[in-house]
Amino acid sequence: MNSVAVTPEQYRAHYWATDAEQWRFALVLFLVPTVLFVWFDYQLNGTTWLFYGFVAMRVAMASYSLLLIFALRRLQNRRLLERLLLLWTLCGITVFALNALGRPPEFFGHYVFEVFALMLFFSAMPMQPGAQLAVGITYLVVALPILFFYKQPPTAVYTSNTAAVMLLTVISGYLIARRIRDYRVDALVAQLKLEHQARTDALTGIANRRAFLDAAHQELSRVNRSESPLTVLMLDIDHFKKVNDRFGHDVGDDLLAEFARRIEKGLRGYDQFARLGGEEFAVMLPGCNLEQAVATAERLRHAISAEPFAVRGNIVPMTVSIGVGIVREFEMTIDGVLTRADTALYAAKDNGRDRVEVVE
Repeated sequence: MNSVAVTPEQYRAHYWATDAEQWRFALVLFLVPTVLFVWFDYQLNGTTWLFYGFVAMRVAMASYSLLLIFALRRLQNRRLLERLLLLWTLCGITVFALNALGRPPEFFGHYVFEVFALMLFFSAMPMQPGAQLAVGITYLVVALPILFFYKQPPTAVYTSNTAAVMLLTVISGYLIARRIRDYRVDALVAQLKLEHQARTDALTGIANRRAFLDAAHQELSRVNRSESPLTVLMLDIDHFKKVNDRFGHDVGDDLLAEFARRIEKGLRGYDQFARLGGEEFAVMLPGCNLEQAVATAERLRHAISAEPFAVRGNIVPMTVSIGVGIVREFEMTIDGVLTRADTALYAAKDNGRDRVEVVE
């Protein structure tokens, strides 16, 4: 894995717990001033119908915020939650618009909070930057006409200055959100690379022992549920030490890599193939019974012995010994079949090499 492309699904799954916590934090930050503004509405409007309208609006928004705070802890449908959160932001824009229209035309104080809310939205709410930009543009489309055609500024330049601040806040907020996401993607890519390296044999590029054993335990769980067969092949290159002694370790390393490529070509996409160490390899064949596994092993053996390997100007004939084992009924660990396949492998070596042996 020289390069890693992070899909939206990987990003969402990896950061979901962190993002859900961040959403709860941001919702609380918006909830507190939403409630406190009731007192300000009372000071500005008294007990008029406009005051009660503002109270109803703020109670509705606060209730929706509380609903989302609890839903983020319990609801498992992430896409639905993302839609509900996007709807929350659109409701927030509606509240901003009604708030501006409900204030006297000469009152501009609420724009201070709107600028704060915009920057908080872009920096603290873990939405996709594109979605955040769309929300920011929607806000401007709603807010700017109110600013230019409804409000009565104290000076001629006040309106243009306020509009410029709002526009710059949306632009800078979007750029900040992009940088935050880029940093998070880079961190995820680095983690995926490290995880891949920890589970990959550096020489051949196939799975290592750790990855093979993890996959084997997962397959065994599936086999116990579905009662489908599972077989394991143990492969060992014959006389590989002599090859290393004659041609050198560089040629030996290239031979191991080419050996892995040949074997991999003969396997299905969902078979598990790994280098366990040295010249020893293993193959896991889900859904294969013993007869099918032996046929696969013979095909792989032939793929190695049929044509010599050409590496660094050297022509090197190679053969492989293969042991076959099958998972027994009600077997709870993978250790048993690995031991049987390994026993069969040693039997293949004792019986002349370049052959397949079976232990049921």
